[in-house]
Amino acid sequence: MKKTNKNKGSVLIGSLIIMLLTMATSIILSSLVLSTFVRTQGSYKRASALSLAEAGIEKTIWELNKSLTPSCTSLCSLESGDFIVSIENIDSQTKDIISTGYIPNQTNYVAKKTVKVRISANPSTQGIAFSYAIQSGTGGITVGGSSEVVGNLYSNGNITVGGSGQVTGNAWAVGTITGGSRITGSKYPGSPATNLPQVDLNTWRDLAKAGGTITGNYSPPGSGSYTNLGPKEITGDFSMSTSSKVNLTGPLYIHGNLSVSGGAEWKLDDNFGSKGTIVLVDGTIIISGSTKFYSNSSGSYILFISASTSGSAITYAGSATGEKLALYAYNGGMTLAGSGEIVAMTGKTLTIAGSGEIHYESGLAMAEFSGGPGGSWVKQSWQEINQ
Repeated sequence: MKKTNKNKGSVLIGSLIIMLLTMATSIILSSLVLSTFVRTQGSYKRASALSLAEAGIEKTIWELNKSLTPSCTSLCSLESGDFIVSIENIDSQTKDIISTGYIPNQTNYVAKKTVKVRISANPSTQGIAFSYAIQSGTGGITVGGSSEVVGNLYSNGNITVGGSGQVTGNAWAVGTITGGSRITGSKYPGSPATNLPQVDLNTWRDLAKAGGTITGNYSPPGSGSYTNLGPKEITGDFSMSTSSKVNLTGPLYIHGNLSVSGGAEWKLDDNFGSKGTIVLVDGTIIISGSTKFYSNSSGSYILFISASTSGSAITYAGSATGEKLALYAYNGGMTLAGSGEIVAMTGKTLTIAGSGEIHYESGLAMAEFSGGPGGSWVKQSWQEINQ
């Protein structure tokens, strides 16, 4: 009997030891699982806070590209948490956006992440070289009346200078040069064809659209004061008359026709600095009367482009003055008439009549045109700030 009891006691002790070991193992495993769960939950919450911070960055860039005032410089809330954004202006082309995300909210957060992103408007800049006072496609160049051209000519067709027209410069033509006595420089008939300046029209359409859309026809107020305009898409016609004034703050894209008359005025905003901007018109451009075009304080250029295939894609008449204005009939023809003045004209077929003047500036050979500050903001660098 004693032996049996002793065996039973040993079995009981062994069972207790196994049970204790099993319980200890279960506790250890449970602790590991719980610890892993806690770490996983913490990682998830931190990742969620980072996503909220990045959402603040994306929302702010979108608002800036739409020319809207950033809306989350005060707290913004989503279902998953809160975020708040601040903006630091480095210069007219560069900004830092700092965004902080909170889970579940800013007041009682358990996770917080801050991201700083530098954005730049520089990618919206495009160099467009205008190397000649007048450059044409195969339609050629005709200079007549008492017009004056100070600068060089290049034609993929013929060049004809008649009347009392005067060209102070050299002339190259794939075809013939007629009236060469009225060209003071050297003449080069039979020259090879050369490409007209290349412009990515779709890029400029997109840069203008980034500032929002005006649906239908548009006329600036005739109040006598300047109306800030651009970047902007206009789906109809654009017209201006006496006492209408536009301060170009970005590129314009006009689906219809552009007509400017009377004493209307355009000027380039000083924020462009050494860069100019573009007004792109799908239809025709008619500029007449005593319209005036002014540069900014840096002397930068304004470029008007017509994408029309019409032989009268651009008409520049009257006494309009554009000492920093270049005109480009990208797919059609252009006429400079009256006593109008510009710095350069380019197109498939070009005609100068009346007493029109072109005074070329060498800076056009290296001209840069910009979508304007905030025209198309893009990320340049990304940094997570340690909390």
